[in-house]
Amino acid sequence: MAKQCTLAQAATFKGIGLHSGGEATVTVRPAPVNSGLAVSAKGQTAVIAPGMCEGSRACNAIRLGPDVEVMTLEHLLSALWGMGVDNAVIEVDGPEAPGFDGSALEYAQALKAVGIVEQDADRQVFIPKEAISVGTDDAGVTAYPSKDGKFRVTYILDYPQSARARGTVSMEVNPESFFSDVAPARTFVMKELVEPMQKAGLGRGATPQNTLVVDGDAIVDNEFRVADECVRHKILDLVGDLSILNRRLGVHIVANKSGHALNIELAKALKSHITKVENPNGVIDFAEITRILPHRYPFLLIDRVLELEQKKRIVAVKNLTFNEEFFQGHFPGQPIMPGVLQIEALAQAGAIMMLGELAGQGKLAVLMTADDVKWRRQVIPGDCLHLHAEFIKMKRNIGIVRVWATVDDDITTEATIKFAIIDSNPAF
Repeated sequence: MAKQCTLAQAATFKGIGLHSGGEATVTVRPAPVNSGLAVSAKGQTAVIAPGMCEGSRACNAIRLGPDVEVMTLEHLLSALWGMGVDNAVIEVDGPEAPGFDGSALEYAQALKAVGIVEQDADRQVFIPKEAISVGTDDAGVTAYPSKDGKFRVTYILDYPQSARARGTVSMEVNPESFFSDVAPARTFVMKELVEPMQKAGLGRGATPQNTLVVDGDAIVDNEFRVADECVRHKILDLVGDLSILNRRLGVHIVANKSGHALNIELAKALKSHITKVENPNGVIDFAEITRILPHRYPFLLIDRVLELEQKKRIVAVKNLTFNEEFFQGHFPGQPIMPGVLQIEALAQAGAIMMLGELAGQGKLAVLMTADDVKWRRQVIPGDCLHLHAEFIKMKRNIGIVRVWATVDDDITTEATIKFAIIDSNPAF
């Protein structure tokens, strides 16, 4: 089994951001085993996870806090993951990472130069139990289990306006193939999209030298390094986008015209699958829930927590039987779970997410307001109610989260709720 790896020493990068056009400095430092890839900016530090990432046509964005977001780390993340670095801290001074020539080559060369060293811990490779797929009407990406535990990518690119931006590349991605066949591939854009992108405030640091401008079958003021450079850059982006899982994967990724948004959607689907496989009984059981929350029967409305990224997101579950007390008196001939109790269950899930390290330290999360409440379908005996909450912002001791409940993936209730974090009264 391969060992985890980090850098032998720190590496610093300075340059212009492709989208902001501003000066950017990034320092990548070694990190201990099992710490993963973390990002630090403006006093906020967090281990990268899918729940804190969003993708667009142009780049990905990583949100470290309510007011701290870093853009365009995917080329650096791709270099780290592709070159075999498992544990590192990425310190960012600026709105995004330097763009350099639009590829990951300068990052990969620097990582190789400072040295990548093995650590005293085995690298765990996750192989999915089944194919995991996400997609739209005209694009999709699927992770198929790999029996040998290797990471392979097949990427199909098809821009109808240019033969230079069409083709298929299939390869195993490892440090050697990444350095030679993926890292040098530069980012590209169709000529007709340049003006709309700039009007949207993006590409301020882009030039024909660091962003290939594809004009039909020609390239504006530049030349391809290899004939299928556009396809290879899509693989570069895909590797960077999937690195946010902070897990090595034994998969064969088959991507058809996918971009950052779809890649990150796949990362989120894989994260959910990994959590379910590795925690079949949930990440927080009933006993731990009763330690965090003061509620008890019949008002404790969570059976277990399936997924949790503290102060980011949570998925909890409530299994409903006919024996629930509220079914006995709420339309007893045709029992329905009261909508207000669905909001209460969602608030309890949000409280677990919000309390974090304050749980068990004399703190309570008390519901203050519920806004934009909508009840969309009935919840009845036999339903398994999934309770979702996502962090929006926190100011002092007041937190806001978006919540929604589902049964069989159908939304039953949704709202925006506000909490106050208060001291509990030991006398009660």
